[in-house]
Amino acid sequence: MKLSDLKNTHQGETIWVLGSGPTMNFIDPVFFEDKITVATNIIANVKGFTANYTFSNYHRVTQEVFNPNTIHVTLLRDTESHELWAGDVPQNVIFVEQPSYQAPGSAWNPLTTHKPLNDSLVYGSSSLHGSMHLAAYLGACFIILIGADCGTLDGQHRTEGYRAGHNPWALYDRHHQLLKTYLQENYDTKVYSLNPFINFNLEGHKFEGV
Repeated sequence: MKLSDLKNTHQGETIWVLGSGPTMNFIDPVFFEDKITVATNIIANVKGFTANYTFSNYHRVTQEVFNPNTIHVTLLRDTESHELWAGDVPQNVIFVEQPSYQAPGSAWNPLTTHKPLNDSLVYGSSSLHGSMHLAAYLGACFIILIGADCGTLDGQHRTEGYRAGHNPWALYDRHHQLLKTYLQENYDTKVYSLNPFINFNLEGHKFEGV
C-alpha cells in the first residue's frame, strides 16, 4: 500500500485528529466510535480505542502501537536514526518520503521554505502536523483537532497515561497556525478544535498557554 492509495478516500468528510493534550482527559473514547480518526503517536492506545489511521515521525512508535485494524503512516526513514524500517513491513504500514530527515527548526514554514513534496506529507516540529496533513490528504472537508492544546490544563502537560514529551507551546502554536493556512490554501480544508467544556470558562479548570 502506498500513500497515494489513500488520496481522497474520505472526500468531503469530517476527520478528527487527536493530539496528546490534557483536554483529552475529558473525552469519552466512545465518542470516537462512529468517527473517522487520525491518532498522533500513541494517543489511541493510551485512550483505549482503535483509530482508523495513525501518524508518527518515529518507527518505534508505529511499531509500539501497531494494530492490524488501523492504517499506520510514518516517515520512510525514522526521524531519530534516519534508518529504514527494520524487519518485515506489514501491509497496513505506509511510508512517506521527505526531502530531509533532520528535524525542522523554529523557522519551519510549509507555505514557503518547507513546502511538502508531491504525494507526501509535511514534516513539521510535531507529529501532529503529519496527522493534520494526512487528514486533508484523505479528503477531509473539515478537520476537528482534539488535544492540540499548546499549554497546560490544571498544571498537566499531557493527557493522563501519556508519557512526558516536549512542550515548546509557542513554537507549536505558531506552526499549527501556519499549517492551518497551508491546508486551507492547498486542500480547501477548514481546521477547527473541539472544546470539551460547555464554553471558554472551562467549567472552572485552569488553562495556561503561550
